[in-house]
Amino acid sequence: MKPVDKGRGAADGAPARDRRFTLACYATAQLALLGWWLGFHPGLMSPDSVTYVAHVTTGPWVAGQSVAYDALLGLSLKVTGDLSAVTLLQTAAMAAALTHLAGAIRSLGVRGRPLLVAVGCAALSPPLGAFTVSMWKDVPFTVCAVLAAGTAVRLMTRPGLRSGTVVRGEGRVRDVAGLVTREQGRVRDAAGAGGRGVAGRGGGRWVWDPRFAALGAELLGLGLFRNNGFLVALFAAVPLVALLSGRPGARRRVAALAAGAVAAPLLLLGVGYPAMGIASPSRSFAYQTVFGDLAVAYGERPHLFDREQRELLAEVAPLDVWRRGATCQTMARVFFDPGFGHARAEQRMSEILELWRGLLVRAPGTILSTRICRAALAWQLGPTSGEPGGELYRFSPRDPRLPDGWEGTPAASAMRRRPISEGLLAAGLFALDASTVRQFEWLLWRAPFWCYLTYATAALAWWRTGSRAALAGAAVVAGQQVGVILTNTAPDFRFMVSPILVGVLFVPLLLREAGILLSRR
Repeated sequence: MKPVDKGRGAADGAPARDRRFTLACYATAQLALLGWWLGFHPGLMSPDSVTYVAHVTTGPWVAGQSVAYDALLGLSLKVTGDLSAVTLLQTAAMAAALTHLAGAIRSLGVRGRPLLVAVGCAALSPPLGAFTVSMWKDVPFTVCAVLAAGTAVRLMTRPGLRSGTVVRGEGRVRDVAGLVTREQGRVRDAAGAGGRGVAGRGGGRWVWDPRFAALGAELLGLGLFRNNGFLVALFAAVPLVALLSGRPGARRRVAALAAGAVAAPLLLLGVGYPAMGIASPSRSFAYQTVFGDLAVAYGERPHLFDREQRELLAEVAPLDVWRRGATCQTMARVFFDPGFGHARAEQRMSEILELWRGLLVRAPGTILSTRICRAALAWQLGPTSGEPGGELYRFSPRDPRLPDGWEGTPAASAMRRRPISEGLLAAGLFALDASTVRQFEWLLWRAPFWCYLTYATAALAWWRTGSRAALAGAAVVAGQQVGVILTNTAPDFRFMVSPILVGVLFVPLLLREAGILLSRR
């Protein structure tokens, strides 16, 4: 008797259901985010927003922030005379990113309705919704990270197969959602054993898989929208390459794409931007975390510094400034202290870096401890608001303070809050204020809980099915969590938004996997 394909009927209407799911997810996210935009129009501003606009209006244009984001703001001002087009575009991009990730998770066999609810919760969440309409380079950076997580999940799945379908035939049982093939008592990972259906040679013909190009663009975006974002791309790519064991072609492509995503921003900073007339950032600005490390080391272990080294510190800022700034949570207390001499720091930067490198060799524990403490936003479950400098930075709902001489200019008018809906503004302000309840900070504003939930979900899915797809999505979260150890300057909510978004969308997968395990008992 001819084998029967149990999944054929279920797959007949799959394309239509997939389209309906995609449209429902996008519409839900876009409508929710549009509400935030209408209330906070043209968007929430910060001192960084003023810096971006100054770059492309009064100048000078310095590559200390994201040149790509500066260019978007400059284009919006030139074409529309306003900045709201950028924040509106951010809502569309974030809605697309959430939809993309939801679709990737659905390909693992998760039902659409719980994912739709998760997308709605993410877009309606006061911290996440208000963040999306903030004029920060971190918004497109976060969009790229969420897109990369979804693309990574899809890279580990077989294209063209319906999620949740079980195909029986020819003595095999294949769980398409889990990508596990059982043959003659053996279990093998179909995604990691041969790589059929992925960019490679199939039947003697080269097959291009656009998912690789998408991943490369997303990793590149991390470095273009945040100067230190190339480190996140690097730390995310390492586990991704490891997960592609058994697929040498795919591993080489991901490694090459990651190398390009890391190299391109560095080349632009070193060569490209100066050639365009965009000044390079000062070294003291680029290495501001170093000053935080030195302040903590001097405050806690002053005997590590000899007389000449103390004189070097005193030349940059009085030693009392270094003592006051000796908090591991933030470098701002020393770097932005009125007594800190930025010009002198720039002149002596080579010696400062040499001093830091010496401390790294002589007292690595002190430097590492400081970095981990400063990265508590990504690692510590509990709040840090009771510790010196540990207050979490969120949003400023007020208009930013503008530089002297800006009043009456088009740029100043463009940066004033002009809500399209006063009702939505009042609702948004109320929701934001209510979300700052200290007891819920760990859930709404901090990423560690969501990072660990993502890892637990991915590990559970891999243990139950053998699929590495969820692990690939978690790799992007890990890249950002590890990256902040090197780059974090202060407990700023915006630095770790994408792990929260990924974690929220992983909840339906966790519920599915946990439900299956419990039902077997």
